[in-house]
Amino acid sequence: MNIRLSILLVAVLLIFGGTFLAVRLTRSAVKPPDPPWLYRIDEDSIVHIQVSFGGQTVDYDRDPGSSTWYIQVDPPVPVSQKFSGTTLLLSGPQVNRLLADTIDTPAAYGLDPPLSKIKITERSGLVYEFHLGSPTPDQSNQYARLVGYPQLFTVPEIWARVISKLATEPPYPPTEGEKPPGSR
Repeated sequence: MNIRLSILLVAVLLIFGGTFLAVRLTRSAVKPPDPPWLYRIDEDSIVHIQVSFGGQTVDYDRDPGSSTWYIQVDPPVPVSQKFSGTTLLLSGPQVNRLLADTIDTPAAYGLDPPLSKIKITERSGLVYEFHLGSPTPDQSNQYARLVGYPQLFTVPEIWARVISKLATEPPYPPTEGEKPPGSR
């Protein structure tokens, strides 16, 4: 092979490689940081969920050694398909903004008393409790705080609504004769 052609191919390779590297480094330096997480846990380690909203409290427990969840009534009732994905939603809510490092007046944000109280228990016995407060003025977010920490966050309103509905509209299985949602 011609030595001039080899030198030209190496030079072109270096130019393209250097350009690619420069673009990658510049793009990662300009990218804004991801919003923080309210907390992070493995969804498979969640064994108990308690949701309180609108004067109602509902407890959910996972059957030990399985992935079957039950609504804790007497006797316990298995959850419907509407519950699928709930543990993923509760495994780590990403917040939209950190509004304050400390909350001076929790009542101003609907956090004293909170509109919703959610407790998540891990297999190890570790409990995460967070509170949801009032919607933000633009109604697209809701104020939130993790119990034991002083920060004030906002979470998406749609996420907060889905979680709060676990107390007001528990996912009971369809009764006999009732068609499950989505069937014909």
